[in-house]
Amino acid sequence: MVLESILTSRQIEKRPIEMLIYSIIVTSVAIWTAYIIFPTSASVVFLFLTTIALMPIIYGAIKDDETKEENCDRNISLGFFERHGIILEIYAYFFLGVIIATSFWYTFADTIQAQTMFALEIETTRALGAFNSNYSFAGILTNNLKVMILSFFVSFVFGTGAIFILSWNAAVVGIFIGNIGKDMMASYNSKIIALMFALFHGLSSIALHGIPEIAAYCIAGISGAILSIGITKGHKTDIIINDSLRLFMIATLIILGAAFLEVYITPVL
Repeated sequence: MVLESILTSRQIEKRPIEMLIYSIIVTSVAIWTAYIIFPTSASVVFLFLTTIALMPIIYGAIKDDETKEENCDRNISLGFFERHGIILEIYAYFFLGVIIATSFWYTFADTIQAQTMFALEIETTRALGAFNSNYSFAGILTNNLKVMILSFFVSFVFGTGAIFILSWNAAVVGIFIGNIGKDMMASYNSKIIALMFALFHGLSSIALHGIPEIAAYCIAGISGAILSIGITKGHKTDIIINDSLRLFMIATLIILGAAFLEVYITPVL
């Protein structure tokens, strides 16, 4: 695959920020490929294409992450977050790349094209607006826990299945930001300037609860993936299992905090 040959997991582990550019390119290609070939299902197909393109790199990075866990007893200085910091950074850049690509094409594509490309994401954005305004702390917490647990189990079964779930969430955020950008176009002569301000405004408006929420999904996905790879390779070490459980517990605590921030803090800011 041409896109896959552009970047390897080893390269991205050395320079995680390259995942941002790669993710933008892959998502953009996936959006237009899905629109041209599967126009009626483009809003779902582009997520699958993005997942397929990103899976080899992220899977390779997680395998290296799992190898660190195997060898950590021979390298005592390697701490818990040192073992997982790089993969978390890779996930973060991947997520941001999907947001940027989605919001860009939603803003710059023809209105009819954009409605076709992102039909399901647009519908979900509207539904989430109603959901957040009507649901309590318990409702939002339950919904977020479902997504987190799904990230864990899908990654456990498929290795890097959380990529699809994270791509979906990033695309929905991208549409949210794109809507802000379209509202700002009346104040600016340039679409790109409007989008830049929309990215800043949109991300900052959800950053307080959104960043920890997405981090929890990533951590849960990593937890399931390293456990899956460890078991598949036959390395059922205590360190791998313990780290997987610790990551899952950390994700759960973060989700609790994010739900509290979303319900009680973000609305008053």
